[in-house]
Amino acid sequence: MLRKLLIAGLVLASIGFAQGSRGSRGGGDTSGGGMMGAAPAGKFDTIGNALNLNKDQKKAVKTMLDEAAKEATPLRDQLSKARIAIADAIQAKKSDDEITQGVNAYAALSTQMSALEINTFAKIYAGLDETQKANKNGVGMVFVLMKNLFATKNWNED
Repeated sequence: MLRKLLIAGLVLASIGFAQGSRGSRGGGDTSGGGMMGAAPAGKFDTIGNALNLNKDQKKAVKTMLDEAAKEATPLRDQLSKARIAIADAIQAKKSDDEITQGVNAYAALSTQMSALEINTFAKIYAGLDETQKANKNGVGMVFVLMKNLFATKNWNED
């Protein structure tokens, strides 16, 4: 029973983690035909538009997100390895304690990634002026967008 519960939890956690990259599979490139010097609209543009960021704020937010993405790289790699280790342990019919240990390690890494995302959002929010902070829809959209933002190698991909 415990093994089934752990497997179900792992599957659900993996699905949630993978949703951060769902948009990149879907087809429609809205960037136009060629590279005209402008990057295609991505998550950064969505954040900038939702919060109505000025030029200086955009530069600061981009720096914050790039730094957080660098910090997220080893976590993302460790999360992937932890999922593989759990699957291998289940397939090898390891003891429930060994599987639980793997799940706990994965959970700790996932918590670190969530903390990084939330702390990055808090830094972005701190840089907003009062009018921008009052924009609950924009702030809420960016808060939701931060979940699994660093789940892929390029955080700005849609």
